Amino acid sequence: MKLRTKFLLSFVLIILILVLTITTVIYKVSVNTIKTNTSNYSRFLNEQIGINLEKRTSEIEDLAFEEFRISNLGQALTQESDDNSEHVLQSREIANYLSDLLYSREFIVQAAFIEPNGVPHKIGRTFDSNLIERGLDEVDLEKVKQKRGKALWVPGSRGTLLMFKSLYELTTGVYVGTVILGVESKQIESIYTEINRLTSSGILILNEDNQLINSGGIVPELSAFFLDNRFNLNSDSATESFRWNKSDYLYTVLATSSDKWKIVQIISVAELTRGTSVIKYWTIHITIIALIAAFLLAAFLSKSITGNVRLLLQSMTSFTMDFSHKVIVPKTRDEVGLLAEKFNLLTEKISELVHTVYKEKLLKQKAEYRTLQFEYKALQAQINPHFLYNTLESIYGLAKLKGEEQIGELIYLLGSLLRESIGKKGDIIPLREELDFIRKYLNIHQIIYEDKIEVRYELGETWMDCSVPKFILQPIVENAIKHGIEEKPGKGTIQIACRSEGETLLLEVTDNGIGMDEAMIDKVMNPGNYPDLPVKDKHTRVGIVSVHKRIGILYGGDYGLSVRSLPGEYTTIQIRLPIMWGAEPDEKESHRN
Repeated sequence: MKLRTKFLLSFVLIILILVLTITTVIYKVSVNTIKTNTSNYSRFLNEQIGINLEKRTSEIEDLAFEEFRISNLGQALTQESDDNSEHVLQSREIANYLSDLLYSREFIVQAAFIEPNGVPHKIGRTFDSNLIERGLDEVDLEKVKQKRGKALWVPGSRGTLLMFKSLYELTTGVYVGTVILGVESKQIESIYTEINRLTSSGILILNEDNQLINSGGIVPELSAFFLDNRFNLNSDSATESFRWNKSDYLYTVLATSSDKWKIVQIISVAELTRGTSVIKYWTIHITIIALIAAFLLAAFLSKSITGNVRLLLQSMTSFTMDFSHKVIVPKTRDEVGLLAEKFNLLTEKISELVHTVYKEKLLKQKAEYRTLQFEYKALQAQINPHFLYNTLESIYGLAKLKGEEQIGELIYLLGSLLRESIGKKGDIIPLREELDFIRKYLNIHQIIYEDKIEVRYELGETWMDCSVPKFILQPIVENAIKHGIEEKPGKGTIQIACRSEGETLLLEVTDNGIGMDEAMIDKVMNPGNYPDLPVKDKHTRVGIVSVHKRIGILYGGDYGLSVRSLPGEYTTIQIRLPIMWGAEPDEKESHRN
């Protein structure tokens, strides 16, 4: 895109983001404010519903008790007698008690009394005798008895609620039976019908066991979903939300002071935020107007800003065609205008740059010539070692002819070492070849020192084909001989071992020489920290540090050398390497890089 187009789109995008951000924040704040106010209002309404619910149910419970108190039922049931006339009297008192309860209020549709021995008595306005039987099947009368006169409310059928209340003789406190009242649900629903209409919400009335007693303004499926998912029904819970049938709902739970009832108010968020459509309408229209104004303003500003850019582009195009340049006179003194002035200076220095490039080309040719000379000298340097080990082989043959077996063997081993040191290409070789080289190296020292050096190997054939860096054992073995065995009287032993730990290959070189203390180990591993170290020590031990740094460069800081030593007893240098198989030299080189 052209710079002018970029400016235009940038301005429009900035305005769009600002407008959308502001309107979105306003909309969210408005919705959250509505939810908060509704939550507070909902809790207030729940409290009022709870007060009215407690009052109405308590009136029914008190009615059952008052009718029992003024009747002779308690006295009749506590008298023990086997006389049939006494049983008739008790049945009559029960019938009178139930009749007084049934006809005392119009909303009581059925009444029943269960004697302590389980004998039921019932009376009702309806011929449906199963209303109370269904309640008896679901309610444990022993549980009602344990409530010691407190009522238990459970859902009934055919639009009724059932109240269970145990009765006790007033003077002796003896349990005389349980009264059951069937109450019309409308007696409860009338408490919150007007609230549902005003708030567009629904009310669930739950008993102390979280059973649904009544619901108003809520579809049965929503009520079942809410109760089946066991949402937070703790008393006095804050307003929370849930999702059902792709719609969001808010709910508030409030327990009455006696913990006998829980009022759940459920409000649809869609109904709650229905009035925010006005905010959406103005948000869309304001955004469209702001975008149109932003587009016009951006078009004017982008044209003004890119005027100097067009002049600069035209001048560059002309210059690249025929190297002719017309001085640019910028219209403004902004950054683009300064850039045009710098371009004027740039064209003046083009000729100077051409001469500079020509000089650099000559210098490059000279550098290439010197490189060829260095390669030639390196080729000459290769001829000398080959000539040397060929000469050693000739001396070996001459020593054999004259019967100097030991001298011949020494010359043969030296020539073999020299041939291997310059004959093998690459930095990575199999462990087997590295060990062959070190064996020949130690054989030379055994010939020189005769019986003073003994060599032991603890090697596993499993690791012989592992790839290792070339010449990592020779500096360590040389250090063990010169600084360990030579400086201690008696026979010296060098042990070379190989083993593994997980994915790590461990090579260990151990000697029974003079050993080292911690200070000496630090000097061996960090000679640069000791500028006063004798030159002899620096040169003979520099190989160990070189091996350690080389391994670190190749494989990382987790690998390298570590030293364990006990003065006068032994020194063990351990080499940690990754287990790698059959890697070619070029692959190793890429790994190191």
